Amino acid sequence: TAACRLSAIALTLGGVWIRWHTHDYSMGAEEAMKSRKMTAEQVSRRLVMIERSGRVLIFAGIVMLMVSLMMIAG
Repeated sequence: TAACRLSAIALTLGGVWIRWHTHDYSMGAEEAMKSRKMTAEQVSRRLVMIERSGRVLIFAGIVMLMVSLMMIAG
């Protein structure tokens, strides 16, 4: 289950990294909208997807870590 714990930590850190860089993604999306490469709706959908994916990765990583730790304790 060491692999499970490492995967859980990687998922959590990946989610944190995405959350930390959300501002960079939003700035890039706004620039794409200003240069008319994307519509406002596309920008909105992309930002929602990025925010949700970061949250989901963090949640999944924490759940995996808790399960693997319970398997060790139990």
